[in-house]
Amino acid sequence: MIQTTISRTMKTAFRVMRWMCLLALCLSVAVAYAAAPPELHGHVNDYAKVLGDRAAEIDALLSAHEQSSGDQVVVLTVADLDGQDIESFANEVFTQWKLGHKGVDNGVLIVVAVNNHRARIEVGYGLEGRLTDLASSQILRNAMHPRFASGDYVGGVEAGVQGVLAVLNGSAAAEAPSPVGESPQAMIEREGFFASGAWLFVLFTLLFVAMFTWMTTSLGGLWSYLLLGPLCIPLLRFVFPWSVVGGVFALYLVVAWWLRRRRMSKEYGSGQQRTRHASVSEWPPSLWQVLTWTGPAAAVSAGRKSRGGSSSYSSESSSSDSSSSSSSSDYSGDGGDSGGGGASDSW
Repeated sequence: MIQTTISRTMKTAFRVMRWMCLLALCLSVAVAYAAAPPELHGHVNDYAKVLGDRAAEIDALLSAHEQSSGDQVVVLTVADLDGQDIESFANEVFTQWKLGHKGVDNGVLIVVAVNNHRARIEVGYGLEGRLTDLASSQILRNAMHPRFASGDYVGGVEAGVQGVLAVLNGSAAAEAPSPVGESPQAMIEREGFFASGAWLFVLFTLLFVAMFTWMTTSLGGLWSYLLLGPLCIPLLRFVFPWSVVGGVFALYLVVAWWLRRRRMSKEYGSGQQRTRHASVSEWPPSLWQVLTWTGPAAAVSAGRKSRGGSSSYSSESSSSDSSSSSSSSDYSGDGGDSGGGGASDSW
């Protein structure tokens, strides 16, 4: 009875394993078929159908370059990457198509994925010394992406091809293949506020503005109000237009004035309750008094000056200092130098 049960269990297990293996085989075949790269038809392979009649002109240009230099530059446009990242997709296509000549590896693949808004320049080993990662990045960023962002795929591909050929031909224009620059605002518009990381820059800038604004309620007077507080506000110009920066500055002036006046109110209340000497003796203060207020720290020092005993303390301390210096004037070091070691602490 037990042997029969074990036999049935083993048969069931083998049957399940057989079906799982068959399913895994089918899935691997399906994935391999789905991920198979497109076929190579020429120097321009416009599977996304975005180049139109200009594809033939670009193809002729690349064909002439290969005949004169031997370098094989190929363009591929696809509608979608089907879940793949463009780096692995471009590498697979490059390997499958075997671009460049054997032993020389002088092939270049320009890939454009329209729906994914991604592009890549894949470079063969033999050309990495000329078409460096930096040069490829400049071509993509300065020549291709700005045009793709405006929907000009033909212009973007042509600019990319011209940039690659300029580098391979040793042209001086290779470092800047296109005069089209991209401002931070354009990059944010293209990639998005969060994807570009602009939100993080704005967050830290506003945190510093808030910190300096809080400091102006206790320090400095007019200079801190007009200089220290808005110190970081101009940095917002990297992300926003001047109108927004000006609005933030105006908001800062109002908030900082309100916080400083609120702090002065507490100072005035302390003086009325005679808990300590306060610098605000009348209320309400004028606008100029608010702007030039130096904070409670100045009030404390003023209180010390108004009370007696401070002069005797200073004279006593000065006399003790003089006696200390006279008693130890014949003691000195012997020319040693600090090596920079040691430690610091606080309490």
